[in-house]
Amino acid sequence: MPPAATRSRGIGESGGHASRVSVVRCIVASMLAAVVVAGLVALVFWLVVRPKPIEYTVTRAVARHVSVTGDAVNATFYLTVAVDNPNRRVSMRYDNVEIRVFYGEDTQLAVADVAPSWHQPRRNETALQVRAVARSAAVGERAARELERDVAAGEVAVDVRVSAGVRFVVGGVASRYYHLRGTCSPVNIGLSPSAARSFKSVPCDVEI
Repeated sequence: MPPAATRSRGIGESGGHASRVSVVRCIVASMLAAVVVAGLVALVFWLVVRPKPIEYTVTRAVARHVSVTGDAVNATFYLTVAVDNPNRRVSMRYDNVEIRVFYGEDTQLAVADVAPSWHQPRRNETALQVRAVARSAAVGERAARELERDVAAGEVAVDVRVSAGVRFVVGGVASRYYHLRGTCSPVNIGLSPSAARSFKSVPCDVEI
């Protein structure tokens, strides 16, 4: 009798192992099928829609009341950022658009929340009017010295950085949210009253 019981347990263990292997194979097959389907959907979407990159450009930049006191900076930046959606079939939904002004790579001077949410139609260019204020913005000693020299020379070079959540809309169906990041550099801002008329537009590098 004991040997028979031992054989019974061996058969049960073998069947359980085979069942687990079968389940794992089904899961792997389902995952592969999902990846293939997602790839096909993305390919069909690209072939049908042929999306073009969204373009951001700083078309106007003015700085007023720029002053450096110790390691603190005060200034008001007036910016116009042109957002161009060249797509024929894709519109855009933006949320939490934020524009920051940096001096150098790490020194943030000002930040502005442009709009909580807005929709951009197809083949549309929208101009965002931005007012970013630096109120006693803390900067390092070296950055303060360099900024003082720039102010004395009559021109300040800054980076304008854009951050937003964006959805792509095709035929009334919206995609998931993507994080858009844009960097416009260098934005050279003349400080004289007439400098705005000679400002040269600065295209931005955009990543989604």
